[in-house]
Amino acid sequence: MYERIISENIFCSIRINHSFCFVPMEIEYDKKFSWLLILQVMLILLLPLAPCFNELGKLPIRIWDEARQAHNAYEMYYNNNYWVPAFDGIPDTFGTKPAVFIWMEVWSMKIFGINEFAVRFPSALGAYLLSIGIMAFVWRYFKSYSTALIAGILLLGSEALVRVHVARTGDYDAPLAFFSGMACLCFFVFIDKGKILFWYLCCLAFAMAVLMKGTAGLLFIPSLFIFTLQQKKLRMILNSVHSYAGIFLFLLLTGGYYYFRDAYQPGYFNLVYKSEWQSMYLKPAQGHEEDFWFYISNFYYKWFRGFWYFIVLGIGANFFIKNPLIKKLGWFCICCLAGFLLIISFSATKLFWYDAPMYTFILILCACFFYLIKEKMLLRRLSFPVRTTVQVSLVMALGIYGAYNILPEIYHSQEEAGEKYYYAMASYLQHANRTNKNLDGYKFLSGSEYVPHHTFYLKQMNARGQRVSAIIFDHMQVKDSVIVCETNMNELLLKKYYTTTLRNENDIFAYRLDSLKADEPTK
Repeated sequence: MYERIISENIFCSIRINHSFCFVPMEIEYDKKFSWLLILQVMLILLLPLAPCFNELGKLPIRIWDEARQAHNAYEMYYNNNYWVPAFDGIPDTFGTKPAVFIWMEVWSMKIFGINEFAVRFPSALGAYLLSIGIMAFVWRYFKSYSTALIAGILLLGSEALVRVHVARTGDYDAPLAFFSGMACLCFFVFIDKGKILFWYLCCLAFAMAVLMKGTAGLLFIPSLFIFTLQQKKLRMILNSVHSYAGIFLFLLLTGGYYYFRDAYQPGYFNLVYKSEWQSMYLKPAQGHEEDFWFYISNFYYKWFRGFWYFIVLGIGANFFIKNPLIKKLGWFCICCLAGFLLIISFSATKLFWYDAPMYTFILILCACFFYLIKEKMLLRRLSFPVRTTVQVSLVMALGIYGAYNILPEIYHSQEEAGEKYYYAMASYLQHANRTNKNLDGYKFLSGSEYVPHHTFYLKQMNARGQRVSAIIFDHMQVKDSVIVCETNMNELLLKKYYTTTLRNENDIFAYRLDSLKADEPTK
């Protein structure tokens, strides 16, 4: 005799001789169910909004990658040269990534204006779409809305995505995580269902991943190849004309871009080889050498702290789940996670944001654990109110903990103690730029010649007619009007020059250099 246990979603589980089979159950949608579905979709769409976009433009531009991309976008915005990003009017050879992300920042500037929010919007959008994609995929495959919400809460309530260099700054990694993650999930659907559409979507998403961050968009390919062999689907792929059409689409988009970029910027291929292969995989770039356990340590102590045990439970749950589809999905995620993690861990250059693409598969593995809980409750024939209470309690408990964990990052976000001092001048320039403060004739003193997080604002002031510039200590001259915020620079300046104080705003000092002190040689 069959015992039918109807879950809260549109699947039923039928127990037959202690084994499970899962069959779709048609439901006739009434108005009440339709409204419930709309509310569920709205909640999924609203959940990532605050973590991704709230106070996105509050902090000043960060030095290094974000500032570099901001300069590229700002100059492209004005010079309309969309093939070759420039820095101070010269083709940029520091970054060799394709310019698609820079294009997105330019379009964002055209919509939102030239500001921090516009610089960061493409990254935040990538993180938002990734969150939606993961939750929608879990909802569809696990047939559990509560599990989808939990996956979203774990992602958005940790610092896996909502952190600098990923969702909260203008960097490549959030869009890369979105496109590479969706490419892999489309590949799984293609292997599982054999639907050709998902093969083309996979190829298109991989092309976009490469156009976001170059060769980093290909790091999941070895894992997909191994999974294909394990599933004995390689012959199916090799014998299909669609496989070659999809690969052609990928090569057309990526190869076409690289061909035209090299035509507009001769030597680009060589720059890519040195920057993305030699410096990334063969020898550490700019001193970014870490031990093999660097990413696992960050995962445990920083980005997924408080939630890390769910990944252990998720991997273990894969041995006990009865549903063959979910079991296969779990092993797919383990394969993708292990392959990607091994590649970036063995690579010579290690930076803490390179692990962002792997969280798609971490979250789905975590979902496997919560799916196992649901499956066990169905096996024990617990009543619908009991199952609902358990799942709602899990969602609320994790939601409260996640909100407590991430709220400081997205509401009233402040500089950390060390960064507040480091970015004092950038914050001052940000405020001056927003309020259109008249600083005509001033030079901004810094201990380094490379200060793109300052010059991003200075260029905007120049465009409005203010004669402002950055300067280092050895280039100052008598009669200069100088603004300084670094304590050591301020002490050296006062030791060398007689000055007249022009401004004093929150430890930001402005001086006119009247003359050299007697013990200093005349220039």
